[in-house]
Formats: sequence, structure tokens, C-alpha cells
Amino acid sequence: MKLQDLLLVAIFAIFIIQVQATGHYNDYEDWEHDYPDNCEELFKTKSCNKCQNLMWDHFENPGQCATAFNVGKKILKAIKDSNETPKPYDLKFFEKGVTNYCHQGFHCEQSEVEKIYKKIEKVCSKELSVKFDWSAHPKTFKDKTAYAAYGTLLVYYTGIPSRKAICLKNDNGDLCSIKFTKKFVKWMKKVTKSDPDAIVSHDYQFVIKGNGKKIRIPKSFQCDPCWRKMAKIFIDYIEKHKLKKSIEDNLWGSEHHHDDLPH
Repeated sequence: MKLQDLLLVAIFAIFIIQVQATGHYNDYEDWEHDYPDNCEELFKTKSCNKCQNLMWDHFENPGQCATAFNVGKKILKAIKDSNETPKPYDLKFFEKGVTNYCHQGFHCEQSEVEKIYKKIEKVCSKELSVKFDWSAHPKTFKDKTAYAAYGTLLVYYTGIPSRKAICLKNDNGDLCSIKFTKKFVKWMKKVTKSDPDAIVSHDYQFVIKGNGKKIRIPKSFQCDPCWRKMAKIFIDYIEKHKLKKSIEDNLWGSEHHHDDLPH
């Protein structure tokens, strides 16, 4: 996964949860009725290890630094409060949730979030040594704990830049995250013929249809003014705050490409 792809992952796949973007609302209903009571239930194991327990602690008490998690909660609340049945590709609840999130305060210091993600790096070092093909469908990922470890790490690592990017406004006063997502989802709906089971690969290279067919995402999306403004926020942050090198390599490869990104 190249660095520029991580930016798209952070902007889209991480905090723009696919439940809201493409309508996998069965997942939402499952969480509503089968919310896990403990770590063992969440990870489907008899006894959680240290990494799983750490992730469970953050799951129960995410704090303000967990931007992706908190945006997701706002969106799910919008769904619940509406008493409506959401429809695939309907971004009404996504838009309301993001807007409500950006209207609330945000208190997360770099020292605080750094302490959190460095602890995840240490406690989950084994899990974060697992390599994934980020262009594959997540359902093919066999090591669910390792997959969750990467997700938890990135939620906190991108917490501060994600907040800035999500709530960034364009010259017209519109939220860039909403404007860009509408543009992308409109394209996705068209090319998949409104496939309700389509998802975006974590490297943002493909849309994967329910039948497994991959559709490459055009690079032209990277020319979108809102995307470029949001991307710069992540670029500046990632260049200043480094993860452990082996983890960076597992996430976006050993060669980091910056030349074609906005500065």
C-alpha cells in the first residue's frame, strides 16, 4: 500500500464507514441486537490475550482521539433516531452524522494520542507483524485479531488529522468530507449498478462487487480539490509523526511515494 493510498484509506475507508456509505445496514442491526458484552465475545475466544484486551478497553472507552469511532457513533445515532430503514447508497445519515460530529468540540493532544498508539504498537507487536493484501476483500483476512489491531492503531494514529480533514470546509463553506463522499458514492453506485454488497478495498484501489469482481477506482479522484486539501493534512501529519518502520512497511510498503502528492 503506497503512502498516497493510505491517505485515501484514512480519508475514506477508515472514517467513512462502509456501513453508511454503501448501505450494509444489516451490520448495524446486528450490532444493535448483538452488542458484545466482553472481550471474549467480541473476538470469539475463550480467553483474550493482551492485545485483544487492550483493543477491548479502547472499544469500551474510545475517548475523543478515536475520531473514526466517534464519527461512526454519530452516524449510527442518526440512523437510530430516524426510525427509518436506511437504503443502500443513501448518504442522508452519513451527512447528518458527520455534520453533528463537526459541531461538537474536540480535545485530543498529540502527546495523548501518541501514548495510545505507541502502546498499541508495543502490546500488539505480534499482530502488527502480520501482512495483509490490502486490495483483497476483508472477508478473506483470516487473522481477525491482527486485522483489528491495524484498524485500532490507525483509528488513533489518524485521530487528529482525521478530525481536521473531516471537518475541513471548502470555499463555499461545505464540508469537504461530505462533498467528496457524495461524488465518489455517485460513481460507485453507477459502476456497480447499485450493488448493495459492493465495498471499497482498504488500499482504495478497487471497488469489489458482491460477486467478487473488482473495478479499479480512477486516479482522477485524486485531482478533486477537496481530496487534495484533505490529503495535505494527512501528508503533513504522517511526515512529522512516524510509526514503527516495520508497521509502516506492512501498511504502505517499504517505498514511500510523496512526489505526486499535494504539498
